[in-house]
Amino acid sequence: MRRARGVSIATLASGVQRLPTFADSRNLRLFLGTLLYLAQGFPQGVVFYAIPTWLAANDQSAAIVGTAAAAASLPWAAKFAVGALMDRYTYLAMGRRRPWLVTAQMGIVIAFLAFAIISPAPQATTLVLGLTLLISSLTAIQDVALDAMVIDLTPESEMGRLNGFMFAGKLFGIAGGMAICGYFMQYHTISAAMLSMLACFAIPAIAAIAIRERPGEQLLPWTDGTESPVSRAAKPEAWWPIITIALKNMIRRDTLLVVGLLITYGVHQTLYEQGLSLFAVRQLGWGESDIGNLNAINNIVVGLGSLLAGSLLIDRFGPRLVALLSGFTALIVIGGFALMPGWWNSEPIYIAWVLCGMPVTLFFLSFLVMAMRVSAAQVAATSFALIIATHSLGISIGGWLLGVMDEWGGFTAIFGTAAVLIALAGLLPLWTSRQASGPATAEAEGVLSVVTKD
Repeated sequence: MRRARGVSIATLASGVQRLPTFADSRNLRLFLGTLLYLAQGFPQGVVFYAIPTWLAANDQSAAIVGTAAAAASLPWAAKFAVGALMDRYTYLAMGRRRPWLVTAQMGIVIAFLAFAIISPAPQATTLVLGLTLLISSLTAIQDVALDAMVIDLTPESEMGRLNGFMFAGKLFGIAGGMAICGYFMQYHTISAAMLSMLACFAIPAIAAIAIRERPGEQLLPWTDGTESPVSRAAKPEAWWPIITIALKNMIRRDTLLVVGLLITYGVHQTLYEQGLSLFAVRQLGWGESDIGNLNAINNIVVGLGSLLAGSLLIDRFGPRLVALLSGFTALIVIGGFALMPGWWNSEPIYIAWVLCGMPVTLFFLSFLVMAMRVSAAQVAATSFALIIATHSLGISIGGWLLGVMDEWGGFTAIFGTAAVLIALAGLLPLWTSRQASGPATAEAEGVLSVVTKD
């Protein structure tokens, strides 16, 4: 029996060693990207949606709700610092990005467990905001590692489709995070909610341990394998090249236009998404579970749309055209509701309005592809994180502006401003180059080799 068991373990290890890697298989990139973004979506659903809704439902002010959203967003504004560390230091035997990815996921598991053990009341705002900040920080590290791995290993011709699949995975995870966590928050305890999220997150996150970036690398530090020569050659050996390449890339015209888009859209996002939660609580009297269930359904709807159509539209027509059309469609949908207070007491109209969120999703997918295209491929983690950090800056500004708009004009001001901002953001790609925002070129072998040359 001992010998048979030994053979079985050896056979299993050999089988794992022969699994395709992220660099080798297009189907694996689609599957693994979707699965890992599913894992990332669970904590994002908690910190960006469930916790602010929980605070709103427990009589916390709009300013506190906005501060919670800002606390969740703040670490994402500092992702460039993590990206620089990631470009400079790593354990290459496990891959250029995977060591950071696996470490962040372990930290998220510990953070959820700590939240469950401490079990803070909604009135303990400092503690709640601190735990929110911790979980969001670890999730941001995971995001930087995963995005850098995608930029490193994905051909440009696949970028739109892969982003569509990954974004759908994240939406499904956010939907699960909002619905499951909201249910446990409303009908059980905050501890039960965090333990449920720990379990949901850990299952898809295991995929990061099972798949290598490139052939021959280690799965874990104590397993067989060695560093890839390609990863070794790509890794900068000093800080100065990382900083100079990333900063020079930031002042290119295409990058500046994308940055302006990201900041503007970030402000819109907080006003729109947190405004939805406040509206449902104040105007309709909904609880956390009601809001979480609707948002979960909406995320599933737009996630399926991303899988079936969103990524194909962006690859075929280019993110510039998709951003323009989706931005002005969102202006009509969101602005129309803001100007019709007679509809505000109707639950069916509100539900239908929320479920018309596909234009906003298409806009998000468009700017994500543009941000990846204008990143500097040599230092992808630093460059992409620095660009995307401006989106988080906009979200933080939106958290402050939410309270101001609420006092100034209520939901008309909140949603009206959000509608105008997304339309303005949709205009900016008109001045970008074709390489940054045009249709995908199937001939491209490198992800960003064209747009990183001056």
